[in-house]
Amino acid sequence: MIWTLGSDPTINNSLDDPASLSLCVSQWGWKDAAGLVYQTPLIVWRLLNASRWPSLLHELALLKAQLAQVAQTASNVQVDLGSKLGVLRTRVGALEQALAPSHHY
Repeated sequence: MIWTLGSDPTINNSLDDPASLSLCVSQWGWKDAAGLVYQTPLIVWRLLNASRWPSLLHELALLKAQLAQVAQTASNVQVDLGSKLGVLRTRVGALEQALAPSHHY
């Protein structure tokens, strides 16, 4: 029973009858008169932690491993291209000297 304020306190029995409630709050959030369930941000956070958090952490670990692998591959490609570029510079320099006009006389 709920006491309402006024000139004389009266008893309000409307909360004693769950069927008369338009809003019902539970541990999972609240349900409106149409039966739609709404969850509080805290409940959503708890549900996320309980059900999805471990899988999200696992996915994050996999993505970090893939990123490390891609970074290593990029580093290897950079080293490989750097060495090939050095060889090409040497060959181009040798060809330029061989084709220089001073060598044709």
